[in-house]
Amino acid sequence: MIQKSNSTVTVNLTTLKQNLETLRCHVDENSRIMAVVKADAYGHGAVPVAETLEPLVGAFAVNDIHEGIELRENGITKPILVFEVPEQSSVSQYRVHNLTATISSEEHFEWLPNGTSYHLNFDTGMGRLGFPPEKAKRIAQLVEDNQELFCTGIYTHYATADNPGSQLVVNQHDQFKTIRKYFDDSLSGHISNTGATAFYETDQFNMVRLGIGLYGYPPGETKIEALEPVLSWKSRLVQTKRIAAHSTVSYGANWEAPQDGYLGVLPVGYDDGIKRSLTGNISVRIDDKAYPVVGTITMNYCMVYLGLDQYEPGTEVEILGSEENARNWADKIKTIPYEVLTSINPKIPREYKS
Repeated sequence: MIQKSNSTVTVNLTTLKQNLETLRCHVDENSRIMAVVKADAYGHGAVPVAETLEPLVGAFAVNDIHEGIELRENGITKPILVFEVPEQSSVSQYRVHNLTATISSEEHFEWLPNGTSYHLNFDTGMGRLGFPPEKAKRIAQLVEDNQELFCTGIYTHYATADNPGSQLVVNQHDQFKTIRKYFDDSLSGHISNTGATAFYETDQFNMVRLGIGLYGYPPGETKIEALEPVLSWKSRLVQTKRIAAHSTVSYGANWEAPQDGYLGVLPVGYDDGIKRSLTGNISVRIDDKAYPVVGTITMNYCMVYLGLDQYEPGTEVEILGSEENARNWADKIKTIPYEVLTSINPKIPREYKS
């Protein structure tokens, strides 16, 4: 992959481990932790994140088989669960790379080659993938009938565990508990995500899946104390210039300078992950002072109003950090930190700080 040189993303691996320990306080003693590193570890870099967490967790989860293969090819040895529906063209790779498939439909028993390990996925209320709960007895029989495959786990996804107090969480938990009765107690059972682990006292069975919390964010509006963002993002001014009062900036000419001053140009835009919808809503920091991003955010550039402060080209600018973070951005455009983080262009170099 050709990297872009216009900015740098820094991932603090010490903070990552601290977030894990913060969340571990909510994990039952008999529950193992599955770290979710799908979507390139939510934009943080799956391989370095997994290398850091491998001594500290029991397993990993990825979305697709290619993500799992990447981890194996980089030396990750812990169990890796692949969430996606198996692709018939690549099912042989589960055994080749010792990956755990997901079976969520009856035909998957026929697709997977002998010797493949898998987890069962039940739909208890997410309304996405998975067997309906009323088929639990039937699926248990299929597990027995397909002894050439190795069932090692069973799971479901909460739909509303991102904040406390959801009755659907209780309903899903109770359904999953009933489903589990049809299967061997030795199977890994997992239903709790970051939200359920932190906000609910429901049974965690013997495994929890931790995702967004590892990277420093709660899954919803309710704060989880002591979590800190792992990722920061910096760039440098490529040009600064004087700007007269009432001069307009960028497409649409929708912003006017309130007075004579200085304008800085950053070589990052919506191609890099600064959503165009953030126009007029964010600031960046120079020398720990906030400056507004002004004018329409463009594909490759955004502009910063510096007021009367004059900076030279090359001056470092913090785009995301301790003050402005993915939560702030998400709130401003009515989305979630997951989308903000995974939208940061993977071509931007990632630096890792221990």
